[in-house]
Amino acid sequence: MFRRLSSSLPKDPEFPADLEKLGYYINEKDQIRSIAHPDEEFNFFISKNERVREMQRDAFDTCIRNELSVRFEASGLNITRLPLNAGPSDPHVPILTSSNLATANRLIVYFGESMQDLGIFAHRIIGQDSIASGSALDFVHTIQSREDSANTAVIIANLGQLVWYRRGQRAMTIASWNALPRKTGVGNAMRIDAVKNRVPGNGSTKEHVKSVFEDVLGKLAKQDAVIDVIGLGEGAEEAVGYLDQNWEHWERKVKAICVGLGFVWRVGHEIQNKKILDFWGKRARAYLIHNAPVETPLAGRQELSCNCFSSGEPTFTECIMPRSYQSMLEFFQLVNDFPGYMEAELDIPKDEDDMSRVVRWETGIRAESPRAA
Repeated sequence: MFRRLSSSLPKDPEFPADLEKLGYYINEKDQIRSIAHPDEEFNFFISKNERVREMQRDAFDTCIRNELSVRFEASGLNITRLPLNAGPSDPHVPILTSSNLATANRLIVYFGESMQDLGIFAHRIIGQDSIASGSALDFVHTIQSREDSANTAVIIANLGQLVWYRRGQRAMTIASWNALPRKTGVGNAMRIDAVKNRVPGNGSTKEHVKSVFEDVLGKLAKQDAVIDVIGLGEGAEEAVGYLDQNWEHWERKVKAICVGLGFVWRVGHEIQNKKILDFWGKRARAYLIHNAPVETPLAGRQELSCNCFSSGEPTFTECIMPRSYQSMLEFFQLVNDFPGYMEAELDIPKDEDDMSRVVRWETGIRAESPRAA
């Protein structure tokens, strides 16, 4: 039997977390482009070696995370560590919270997908359009540009970075964990210890959602603040699942819910609590994968128990938020402006051919609303 010594194996590839050294720059349109070829986006396929591609991608993503960290702080978003008593070097999961969290009368909380870094919606959008549009920046700036912005706080949960890297003293995604340095270029990733590499009270997406509700919304925010909830993919499932189990505590605070869902639906029809199910049918919207213009009404109420709309995104769940958040915020504002507002059931076209003739459906308002006929 023969074996190769580790010294004879290829070294683990290394890339600097520096855009310029990687060959890229941020242009005047906030797009990341190649220095050598300014019309070209990030090139993932620089090698046939998967490990080389993986390590270059992680270095590139680190640059994006560093850039966004500076911009989030400049936009008034602070890092809040969970659990709340954790110090900078203690195991913790970072989330983003507005500086006015403790005084705001209205809260908008976002639960994203479980594979994204904090504050990132879609790397595809960052690559194609801009850093701001593919992250939470444009979303937050839109909220801050409104008249009641001083009274509105934003909370960005972090369902992705739930693995604790002890040596680096930071939380990270599974993708970042797999990109940590290895002894050789063909070595295996480090094993994730179920205790040492997990954060107390935030070891899973379910625990993290509970912590955001009970520790952040329940302890750091005003007790009489109203809450609007946005969930995307697994974030939607976990947020709605938590509310289903704890609705008695939150029913006077949560005013509206929007969810963005891909091709697999595990929201709405699994709600067990009759009170939240009634609320869900009147104050919730689902934005689905579909190529029709944003807010085009779609079938799905029977399965999801709420009105369904096109997200304007035909392919990727992660791109729903950048395409749809404007519509979601308009819905929240409608609910906020008219306390008695309730969604009317949509009149959906009978067949797909009718979709081309659908004019944007104007939301119906029942007798409880001041705008009702």
